[in-house]
Amino acid sequence: MDKVVDIVELTKSLPKRPRGRACIVFTHDYLSQESWAAELARQAVAAHLHVLDVFAEDETLSENVGTFSINDLFRFLAERGDNKKILIISGMEFLKATWTGQAGVLEQFAQQIETWDKKPALLFAMQFDRSLAAQKFDRFKQYQFVIDQRDTLALT
Repeated sequence: MDKVVDIVELTKSLPKRPRGRACIVFTHDYLSQESWAAELARQAVAAHLHVLDVFAEDETLSENVGTFSINDLFRFLAERGDNKKILIISGMEFLKATWTGQAGVLEQFAQQIETWDKKPALLFAMQFDRSLAAQKFDRFKQYQFVIDQRDTLALT
């Protein structure tokens, strides 16, 4: 990447996009991912959802984690953030791990990111994934869909 991204400004701009109202920030330190996402949410005046905590607290969700699809995830996020402009999601690596053996799952996830036009706008803070980072996002070339956290301004 050739320029530093102001992640707070990028996050605030997501709801203004007509389509492609989602993006991924790849983190490299899982232990600080949740606190980083929470701080970004605070600075961007957004909501934060740590999916691992939600599943751990909800017996119905945790019992169905093996059948929870990408479509289920995006429906779930739309319901959880229905009255919010922006929702920052962290702690979803366990879900991604359940999808690993499914054909075309990364392409489906990337397509949902690129074509998301619902409320709330979504920003996924997730552990770096080489395959997902290599996905082509070329429908809306004017928007950034994948950002490496190392290429963002520090949240101070």
